[in-house]
Amino acid sequence: MSTDARQRGSEAGTRRPPGPDGLPVVGNLHRFLGGQLTFIETCAREYGDVVYTNVGPIESYMVAHPEQIERVLVTEDDRFRKAEMGQGRLEPLFGDGLVVSDGEHWRRQRTRMQPTFRPDRIATYAEIMAEQAAAAATAWSPGETVRVDEEMRRITLSILVRSLFGTDLGDREAEIREAFEMAMARFEGVNMWLPGWVPTPANWRFRRGRKRIDEIVFDLIDERRDEAETRDDLLSALLVAEDERGERMSDEAVRDEVVTLLAAGHDTTALALTYALYLVGTSPAVGRKLRAELDAKLGERVPTLSDVTELEYTEAVVSEALRLYPPTHATAREPVEDVTVDGYRIPADSTVFLPQWIAHRDERWWTDPETFRPDRWLDDADRPEYAYFPFGGGPRHCLGHRFATVEARVVLATIASRWRLDPEIDDLSVRPVITLRPTEPVAMTVRER
Repeated sequence: MSTDARQRGSEAGTRRPPGPDGLPVVGNLHRFLGGQLTFIETCAREYGDVVYTNVGPIESYMVAHPEQIERVLVTEDDRFRKAEMGQGRLEPLFGDGLVVSDGEHWRRQRTRMQPTFRPDRIATYAEIMAEQAAAAATAWSPGETVRVDEEMRRITLSILVRSLFGTDLGDREAEIREAFEMAMARFEGVNMWLPGWVPTPANWRFRRGRKRIDEIVFDLIDERRDEAETRDDLLSALLVAEDERGERMSDEAVRDEVVTLLAAGHDTTALALTYALYLVGTSPAVGRKLRAELDAKLGERVPTLSDVTELEYTEAVVSEALRLYPPTHATAREPVEDVTVDGYRIPADSTVFLPQWIAHRDERWWTDPETFRPDRWLDDADRPEYAYFPFGGGPRHCLGHRFATVEARVVLATIASRWRLDPEIDDLSVRPVITLRPTEPVAMTVRER
């Protein structure tokens, strides 16, 4: 994709990358649906850094080398757009929200939201993060078995609505969590490839979940509208923001951004915390080192933002959990013109997958990559920048990544300073939905430290 690569022209730039043979029409869709992670692992192992994956009706490729990933996301991002495949599948839930939109609309909306995620604003959110985590942890009892995945979703949603929207949803928090879980069924397995009108149980659950989400969000918008001019939170900012013509966003446009933030803003951090707590629970040595740092730095206090910057090992635990289990297994882009990647031609309008799952576990960049070893983050290892990109990269990197990482460290520190959690499951397996989710409930037993 570099200028030199494009100018090679010649024979190299016209070759299609190697990849697995597929069936007529469906290509490798059957293998992809049979196990996405296994499929991309096999592709990387057998065919290298650039692979023609040939999944179903879309012409698709996988690019797994960090240098090429950086070119797609950063240095030549103007030659790529948000993948239409992903946009089309996410639009029924997120509308034209930030995770789906592109072009000028995306730039305008991102600019409107950026002030909410400034470092000085996040400092004010840290207190809310610690309060909500402490309230949950205080309610636990020694010997109790808790569903950590559910608890983390509850905590992170409470933090999000209080921090970014300046409100307390009360009983509606449980309702909207359940509604999002129902809606997520639409994005799993074969369902994500079927039109919404096909009468499947997943589509029925999706419509029911989306209806309840919309009811709650539009109620929230109505409740806030009269106070928006005097409030200082993201929801109010969206309601009073004006474009260059002096026009404000419609309720539907505000709804799209609120739903996007509710889903992306709590689910990804909840998953990071779930995986971090599970991994710490399976590694007694890591648990002891983590608790020793928390005892030394915090004592019995809840952490503040200034504390978080001093908790180096806690940060390493979160980073290592995000390496092994990133929020999503792959990022997708679409070239706006023919491009050349490592000597191979990738045509315009095809889909290019950039797999965090592969780059984060590549033994070229990571020693013993399958092992949970937070100490690796305390070393000055020489590896490509995009060997690790849990929140994407370039202009479209996750707007809330700083919020999410601070939240993960605050919540982990608050819980780990009070309790030791022992896993009740022998092995952790995951499945890609929109995010990378556990295949079974993550139950852990609460123990005295």
